[in-house]
Amino acid sequence: MLFDAAFHLQLIASLRQRFAREEGQDMIEYALLAALISIVAIAIIILIGPYLQDIFQDVVNGLASAAPAVQH
Repeated sequence: MLFDAAFHLQLIASLRQRFAREEGQDMIEYALLAALISIVAIAIIILIGPYLQDIFQDVVNGLASAAPAVQH
């Protein structure tokens, strides 16, 4: 009977130590933060993408129209 009580106390102490550690919680927090940053970046790219495409197309068109004037 004494062995069972000591075993249970040791088991409880071991479980408390495992759940008291915060390394696992830190990893989950970093993963959630990385996921949130990724979602925000994707949303910004989707929202601003067409506007940037128009700007780059204007630059390409401007360069294309300037190219014949440069050639002699």
